Amino acid sequence: MKKENPKLGTLILDHSPTQRALLTHLVKQQPELELLGAYGDATTAHKRLGEVQVDLVILNIEMPVISGFNFIDTLDEYTQVIFVTASPQYALDAFDHGVTDYLLKPPTAKRFRQAVEKAVKRHLGSNKPLKSDLLVIRCDLQQREVNVAEILWVEAMGDYVKLITPTERVVVLSTMKAMTKKLPKDRFLRIHRSYIVNLGMVDKFNSTSVDIGGKTLPMSRSKKPVLEQMLYPLP
Repeated sequence: MKKENPKLGTLILDHSPTQRALLTHLVKQQPELELLGAYGDATTAHKRLGEVQVDLVILNIEMPVISGFNFIDTLDEYTQVIFVTASPQYALDAFDHGVTDYLLKPPTAKRFRQAVEKAVKRHLGSNKPLKSDLLVIRCDLQQREVNVAEILWVEAMGDYVKLITPTERVVVLSTMKAMTKKLPKDRFLRIHRSYIVNLGMVDKFNSTSVDIGGKTLPMSRSKKPVLEQMLYPLP
């Protein structure tokens, strides 16, 4: 049953003490979340589920005894899930299970924040995006709308571009230059002649590549300082 309290009761499950400490720190920075406990084993975490109302579970997938997938199968329909894992290969299966988000370790503060915002919207029952969050495109001779918050990256395909989301690939007749102008400049960055990424979806990066949505994309070296400044702006 949903509760009226706007704070989401949150439980952390990861067998690594280091990861539990990191996730605990990130959760405590979110005003919409109330930390109900951080556990290293599924048995203890499951016991806690029976004691309090848990709205959100943040957990690893690869754990001893019980996997993250097996654990979430025991949750009720209102409990949301954010996976935080070192393994990108489970992303599609995770979204098929209806998880709210899928983050690679270690998540950046900005990426974690975006996952929390998704969870809050679902909790409040307001998943319908604002008009300002919709990108109008033409696909298969029809006009349609895409929620820009769901776009992982945009990829060049000759005279077309491909919009990648967790659930679909949308091919659009457009240039990368035109698509760059359409997307919010504070939320998207062209990191390479062939790729535009959603900054809120970036899992990690180095001098030559960006990890996002379980994939590694090439990045021009000149874009690294720009990406750093946008993800970690100086006060």
